Amino acid sequence: MKVDLHGLPLSDAKLKAQIAVGEAWTNAISNIELIHGHNLGTAIKDYIQQDDGLRKDMEMVYPEIPRLKLKDNGLGSTIVRFKRH
Repeated sequence: MKVDLHGLPLSDAKLKAQIAVGEAWTNAISNIELIHGHNLGTAIKDYIQQDDGLRKDMEMVYPEIPRLKLKDNGLGSTIVRFKRH
């Protein structure tokens, strides 16, 4: 599953990323690629990859989802994985 966030205002990108991760978890999708871009700033990338960003928000909104595993995929995207129990 791929979700394109680049070009969005940060507030919209945050919401779209949270919803996409929640939907992926609900639908038993093991990973999701969040496309944040790499040429026009790092605000969305930073939100996704920093511990006090997407991970923290997901823990508050969806406490049933285990801690997210993030991998910078290069070229403007991050792979989000979660391990199912």
